[in-house]
Amino acid sequence: MQTITLKINYQRKAEKFLGRNQAKITADEVKSLIVKAVRRLTGKNENIDLVKMKGEFDGYFRIRKNNLRIIFNIYEDDKEIVVTVVDIDFRGSIYK
Repeated sequence: MQTITLKINYQRKAEKFLGRNQAKITADEVKSLIVKAVRRLTGKNENIDLVKMKGEFDGYFRIRKNNLRIIFNIYEDDKEIVVTVVDIDFRGSIYK
């Protein structure tokens, strides 16, 4: 049985949001939400609000936690799963 590693990368916009809003959401909380999302995408039963996006954001996924949105894409090969967190922001600002 081979093990698959999970690697999470943050784009600059997501890093800046996490730096400014530590009271709202921390990097550890984002990591746990990403892990839940990956488990859900691989067929496990996880309770998370996860949607595959359409239109301009085709190929991305969105996680909703209260009034925050996390947009990410995922790449998988034989040995690792690479998740790139594109943006984290509040509901009213994320899609602009």
